[in-house]
Amino acid sequence: MSTFSASPSLQPRCQSPSGLSRPENSPPIKRLAQVKSLEDIQPLSHAVFPGSHCPLFGSLMLIRRIRNASCLVVGTDECTYYAKSSAMAGGDFGTLAERCYSLVLQPTDISFGSGDKLNAAIEEITAQGRPELLFVITTCVVELIGDDFDSLCARAAARLNIAVTVIHTEHYRSENHLAGMEAALTACLPVMREQPPQLAVNILGPRHDNFAQSELAECLNTIGLPINLVLPSDCDISDLVKAPAARLNLVTDRIGLPLAQAMLDRFSLPYIYFDRFVTPRTIENAYLDLFDKILKPETRQRMEEWLNSKKTAARRIAERVTPKLQGYSYIYGNTPLPQLELNAYLTELGLQPKLIQLSQWTTADDTAVNRILAKYNPYVTRNANIAPLRDMYDILRPEFYFGHEYFERLLKKGIVQRAMDRLGQAYGFQLNTQLLLFLEESIEMYQSLVVKGAQNVAD
Repeated sequence: MSTFSASPSLQPRCQSPSGLSRPENSPPIKRLAQVKSLEDIQPLSHAVFPGSHCPLFGSLMLIRRIRNASCLVVGTDECTYYAKSSAMAGGDFGTLAERCYSLVLQPTDISFGSGDKLNAAIEEITAQGRPELLFVITTCVVELIGDDFDSLCARAAARLNIAVTVIHTEHYRSENHLAGMEAALTACLPVMREQPPQLAVNILGPRHDNFAQSELAECLNTIGLPINLVLPSDCDISDLVKAPAARLNLVTDRIGLPLAQAMLDRFSLPYIYFDRFVTPRTIENAYLDLFDKILKPETRQRMEEWLNSKKTAARRIAERVTPKLQGYSYIYGNTPLPQLELNAYLTELGLQPKLIQLSQWTTADDTAVNRILAKYNPYVTRNANIAPLRDMYDILRPEFYFGHEYFERLLKKGIVQRAMDRLGQAYGFQLNTQLLLFLEESIEMYQSLVVKGAQNVAD
């Protein structure tokens, strides 16, 4: 529990993987109070290592979850190879390799247009076996030359009588792969059709297969409200077509917000944003918003009693765990949870953020920023830049690193590294409780590995 305090213009000497010192004109690290948006936050080095994934990767991660969907990646040799090799690697991509096609553009296509080549490729894919749904993914070069792939694909879909939609994944307009995830979800909109309304909800955003085990799913089951669609985790083209039949869109990840807004504009289908929040009052407000939208008075009292029982159980855990957290500090790397809302809650629990790495910041996050600044003013930088950050560990000396790093390397510096990936499939007070138990477990690990380890060395 270090009491180290550094100057606002902290600029440690950073080494690249090759051992070269960071240039003298590299940007200083700013504190949270010095920035007003993500654009104000500069990376620690000009070359980012290991770097963020591009939107093409994000779109592939979502497409592989839509049953029987195929994709055609259009771009340079590098982009198409990157996509196909990722799909062929299996693992998280499952059987996408069998449904991932590549269209490599040559200099003549870039100079004179790629429309004819695109039409020929779609016709060839259709001749091999009519795809239920074909996503055409454009990459940077397609967007730069300005070919109108939306119109080209719409005409091909009408001519061949298949479902074709376009995902735009130019990396030069985005910070990371999340933009590709948003684009992949939004690309599902043209497939949807007006439907007779049903008393049901759509779930937009979960990138896992366990939503049915979440507290939010329990809430819907208790109400008796069926789920019409879970996108992208459990659906096919027929589910997408019937998506507008639902009465409400429940957005459980911010990547689903653009699609939810588009469905509101086209189908007048309202939505509620219910992300993986960890702050009790934010969770409660999200539930109450849900109740306001769908519950009748006779059902509301029963569900408010259900909600109070969840809140009370979580509060008991918090009362036990919170005293154990006081005085510990951390560096925030990346987690599946909303970045600034999570850090705001951690500071209110008594943990001190020494440095926060960010990849997302919208105006909706300003409240969370103010909650952090009410207690601390941590350093902030862009994420996905581990190499130059490592020189700061000995300067900031936190007890914990929350995110992905090398466990043994940090442990040698007296820092316990912990990833929160397992928390990404929970919602509501279930997630709040899991986070508190995770933090309690982290304190126990620190005491066992660092404190007792140092005592054993001293003995």
